Amino acid sequence: MKNLKCGQCDYHTGTNSNLLKHTKSVHLGIKYKCSECDYQATQKGYLKQHTESIHLGIKHHKCEQCGYQTTKKGNLTHHTNSVHFRIKNLKCIQCDYQTATKSNLSKHVNSVHLGITYKCTHCDYRATQKGYLKQHTESVHLRIKHKCSHCDYQTTKKSNLTHHANHIHNAPVVE
Repeated sequence: MKNLKCGQCDYHTGTNSNLLKHTKSVHLGIKYKCSECDYQATQKGYLKQHTESIHLGIKHHKCEQCGYQTTKKGNLTHHTNSVHFRIKNLKCIQCDYQTATKSNLSKHVNSVHLGITYKCTHCDYRATQKGYLKQHTESVHLRIKHKCSHCDYQTTKKSNLTHHANHIHNAPVVE
């Protein structure tokens, strides 16, 4: 394997294409700009991924075991390991809690050990996670309903709809 070195910094790589990408983005300041928003990428591929996932809603990576879809391969790998294989390799240093993700560990520490809560601006409800507050606001105050595209079922929780579609219709949710 080649060991190519950048002539302007300590960057090393094994391929000419990586060295060229590095030089363009780091030393020449070439940025690829999104035509729809302020996003800028250092590589064309990153801009393409941004456009497809953010502006077109394309999710190339689909779980074969459930209806989960994502724009990033790493998210699918993480999903499979944590949800289907139940791999929990991160441990809380203050208690016996274990999880598969850094974000879940952080949420656990913030809510359980630091007592951080999120207050609803419409009522006295307090949530231990931002996502729970968002879900509360959407279902209680905004009355947002998620409707099944296969039947008349509707729910205030999107996860309930995904579960319903997978188990009742054996098909993913069509939005």
